[in-house]
Amino acid sequence: MSDAVAPDLSALARRCGLQEHWIDAHRQARRVGPEQLRRLLHALGVQCENADDVAAAHAALDATQPHAPALLVERTGHVLPLPQWREGPADLVSEEDNSAHAVNLESHAQGAQLRLPVKPGYYELRQAGQAAQRLAITPRAPDMAALLGRAQPRSWGVMAQVYSLREAHFDPVHRTWGHGDLATVANLAQRLGDAGADVLALNPLHAMFSADPAACSPYSPSSRLFLNVLYAAPAQVLGEAAVRHALDSLPPIDWAALDQGAQINWPRAAEVRLQLLRRLHDQFVMMAPSLQRDYRSFCERQGQPLRDHAIFETLHAAHIAAPGRIQTWTAWDKTWRDPRSRHVQDFAAHHAKEVDFHCFAQWLATASLARAQATARQAGMGVGLLSDLAVGVSPAGSQVWSDPDSFLHGVSIGAPPDVHQPRGQSWALAALSPSALQRRGYDAFLGVLRAALAHTGGTRIDHILGMERLWLVSENGDPADGAYLRLPADALLGLIALEAWRHRGLVIGENLGTVPAGFDDRLRDHGIGGMNVLWFMRDPESESDPAPFMPPAQWPSDAAALTTTHDLPTLMGWWHGTDIHQRQDADRLSKEKTATQLLQERQADKLALWSHLGDGGSLPASAPLPAMLGFVASAPCALALASLEDIAGLDESPNVPGTTVEFPNWRRRLPGNTITAMDSPPWRDRLQALRQTRERP
Repeated sequence: MSDAVAPDLSALARRCGLQEHWIDAHRQARRVGPEQLRRLLHALGVQCENADDVAAAHAALDATQPHAPALLVERTGHVLPLPQWREGPADLVSEEDNSAHAVNLESHAQGAQLRLPVKPGYYELRQAGQAAQRLAITPRAPDMAALLGRAQPRSWGVMAQVYSLREAHFDPVHRTWGHGDLATVANLAQRLGDAGADVLALNPLHAMFSADPAACSPYSPSSRLFLNVLYAAPAQVLGEAAVRHALDSLPPIDWAALDQGAQINWPRAAEVRLQLLRRLHDQFVMMAPSLQRDYRSFCERQGQPLRDHAIFETLHAAHIAAPGRIQTWTAWDKTWRDPRSRHVQDFAAHHAKEVDFHCFAQWLATASLARAQATARQAGMGVGLLSDLAVGVSPAGSQVWSDPDSFLHGVSIGAPPDVHQPRGQSWALAALSPSALQRRGYDAFLGVLRAALAHTGGTRIDHILGMERLWLVSENGDPADGAYLRLPADALLGLIALEAWRHRGLVIGENLGTVPAGFDDRLRDHGIGGMNVLWFMRDPESESDPAPFMPPAQWPSDAAALTTTHDLPTLMGWWHGTDIHQRQDADRLSKEKTATQLLQERQADKLALWSHLGDGGSLPASAPLPAMLGFVASAPCALALASLEDIAGLDESPNVPGTTVEFPNWRRRLPGNTITAMDSPPWRDRLQALRQTRERP
């Protein structure tokens, strides 16, 4: 393409939502090159190889612009323009109960307008001679005050990696079988609720790959619509006797060896868990009729998406077991890539028992989660379990296979270079297509939202900045050569608030990184809480590097206060410089500063933090964990959260960003018995430091 058509290419990229110009983490202006724009436009389904392609793409966009989205999203009490409608009477029909409400469309310069009612929900607007229009009328999401019924709550809670939890018992029925599960979550929630906590935040519980358990990152799931069946707690659902009978039928297992390792052997642990679940599936026909009715009802409610996921699990296992081990469905023979093809349906019929097993395992996991949430609420927690919604899914997983039209292909979600990841990041995750979302009434987005909120007290949304823009990286491309893609942020945030209101759930967004101007205000406007993480709470006016820590009294009160996250250093690890040594070992340091320089800066940083914590004494050699926890807890935020790694006093975080095989990411277990450890003096002191300024009335 010649330089003469560059302005048209820029305009096309802009119309498709790509940001050609952007500001990096160092506040420097950056521009995306034309070749990068072409590659990303191609991933969006737009041909732009020459001037004729660009002109045709503009014409196609012109033709689609007059059409209204399948679902219009607007706030309660606002005025909604309806350019294609006429003034006069109409009906607003609730999708919840099919009740009709007479409304009057007012005159508008370009048609009509509707003053939206106060009651949130999903509606269909109908008028004689006009095609019906679906509406989502959105509220503010409920905050901690609304959920707890207290004007100025000062709640606290703990963040836990489910797999890291551990319970040691002589009775195999009550063991954690190589990694934590939802039974241990329920027991932990009981103890935390008794201690006065309102929240137990968990890592993503999304469905993984049963045939490939070594792919264990919970932020790269197969599907966000379903659960990781390895977390199921069958004794909680089917009863101890059924589990004991199934265990007795298994070959001898060295339970102690399986459960005592400092790191999880995912393939071996998954093998044992799946063997047990298969035995239970075999025996299920002999179990209580009420359980069987509940299972059938679950399958009916979940419908085709559940069946698609189960068929994918079965197909994936068959391909891995075959010679050549073709694991990625995009490399399968064409006949297996279409979930509606006759070959796939014949395969499912031939493997009906295996397909039913995967549906059964999903039912067990879902019922286990619901019981854990019920335990948390019965223990006095105001919110209970807080799920974690990953920013995307693996392109090799069941959700993309089942619904490929909802996703972008040939690109990955990632992050541009910043001070923490100077090379940028490509996360190998598939993003939902903005055009497909609007064309299909946001159904794929609503599906994952509802799954995250269905059996919990709320959800944390990973990388919520992606509601406004996603950094897209071409397949096999350099993360630094990506570009931002704009998304319909107001609609997405509005739908998050509406679903939180419908489920009466708390929503927190991970608003860390390069935050677009005004984005935090938009979160606040929708009632979505942000995150105040200790390491980032610095004086914004300071010109020193690093900037000094802000006193907790100055932290924004409408965001949760956190000690750390799964991707950031623990309190102990930060104090010891473990994160710096890890980045050095993984060759993840920037060229600007050596590890020695960073450690020197960390020493100065520790002194700065100690000036807030200490009583004038000398800097301690080991992290003053109770003082650090109390520092975070003293913030004016309605909710304070500490990681279980910080309560346990661990050096290493669950994940070292930008690494894959260098560290045991998503495999580290907590030492000892997680539940009984809460009675140990160190854990008691740290929990007391967290809760002492936040006692429940």
